[in-house]
Amino acid sequence: MRVAPLVLCAALTLASARPAVAQATSDSYLDFLLARHLEALGDNKGALAQLEKAVSEDPRSAEVRAELAAFHLRRDEDDAAEKAAKEALQLDDASSEAHRVLGMLYASRSEDVGRGQVAQAADFIRQAIAHLERVTDNPAGLTDLNLQYTLGRLYTRSGQSDKAIQALTRVVNENPLSVQGRIALAQAYVVARNMNSAIDTLEEIVDDEPRVASTLGQFQEQVGRLKDAADSYTRALTVAPNSRELKVRRIAALVGAKDFQKAADFAGQAQTQHPDDLRFPQLRAHALYQLGDAPRAITVLEPVARANPNDAATQLSLADLYSNAGRKNDAERTVRQLVALAPGNADALNYLGYLLADGGQQLDEAIRLVRRALDIEPNNPNYLDSLGWAYYRRGDYDEAEKYLAPAAQQMPRNATVQEHMGDILAKRGRWQDAIAAWTRALEGDGDDINRAALEKKIDDARGKVR
Repeated sequence: MRVAPLVLCAALTLASARPAVAQATSDSYLDFLLARHLEALGDNKGALAQLEKAVSEDPRSAEVRAELAAFHLRRDEDDAAEKAAKEALQLDDASSEAHRVLGMLYASRSEDVGRGQVAQAADFIRQAIAHLERVTDNPAGLTDLNLQYTLGRLYTRSGQSDKAIQALTRVVNENPLSVQGRIALAQAYVVARNMNSAIDTLEEIVDDEPRVASTLGQFQEQVGRLKDAADSYTRALTVAPNSRELKVRRIAALVGAKDFQKAADFAGQAQTQHPDDLRFPQLRAHALYQLGDAPRAITVLEPVARANPNDAATQLSLADLYSNAGRKNDAERTVRQLVALAPGNADALNYLGYLLADGGQQLDEAIRLVRRALDIEPNNPNYLDSLGWAYYRRGDYDEAEKYLAPAAQQMPRNATVQEHMGDILAKRGRWQDAIAAWTRALEGDGDDINRAALEKKIDDARGKVR
């Protein structure tokens, strides 16, 4: 049931009455017991009749109304459950069962609201936490693992990671092999920015529970343990052997780890298994190029590009291969064909504009193309960099800086953008600023920069400063 997302304990058991119910009158208590019996037999209509009779016999009993609320909650009758629980709290604000019902109900509603209703979801989370914390005031609430799991997830979603870790650790300690409990605890550690503990939490059970391997792989990727991530995705594929997303993630992790041969092999296998998924030939071609086999990479991608002329990702990947292999005319031809077929594709417009600008050719056309891309995505930093670079190549350094400066600010670790920024600053005689930008380029995330050339620029600039 959606009110009990993790079946860790008999939180909603029908086996016995809670002691508090015994405080009601003997007649209402017997009605309550009979209701439990009928519900266990599947006679919900009869059970409801007995609970309503118990309420009429003892209208001042908060616990009987709380049990009626719990009955409605088990039936997913939210409005009736909320009404009965609130009536119980009016009679006794300390009713743990009424608080539990409302807490679980609001927790469920926080999951059900639409994506755009952030404020409403946050309000439901706040109310759910407030009610469930009243249950944990009672020592019995600390042993209700279903409640602790729900409360832990609510704490995580509200950014209260310390409380989330405390609650979910209780769950995991009692249920060490719980997949959902460990994933929730790992997510709480992620919110706390403790990635190592998140990874450790899942590594403890991944051999026995490969279902957590996919999440583990994503965490390992985030901390740069790419080979470990690839191994985790391989383990995850034993559970979901046809998952394309897991295969893509594994190949991408191997590329990041610079194990290009394995990446190419896995991409080739996936291309055979999923011939309609164009990501795999793109990844395979990229891995082959990184292995130094540009001709084979092009051979892999050319027939795919011919068969899919409207697929922008494939066309741009092929153009990249042509450009990197020194076949600039083929790269330009490929992208021009794409622009003709998809004149509203901003990436294609930007790519062609940058290609022309970088070659120092047709700079007016390059500027027009990139401006069209920016009309579609006005603040895209990659497009701003392309336009700034086109103006730089034309010798208009004021306009170049106008566009490149915000691009460099938005992408401080993009080596190419930072190098462009340094080049412009150097042209304007701002040597210290240029050195700083080139240094950021050296420390950035790009493998395509010419490090030796960049270091020479920095040395020459230091000489000018001295």
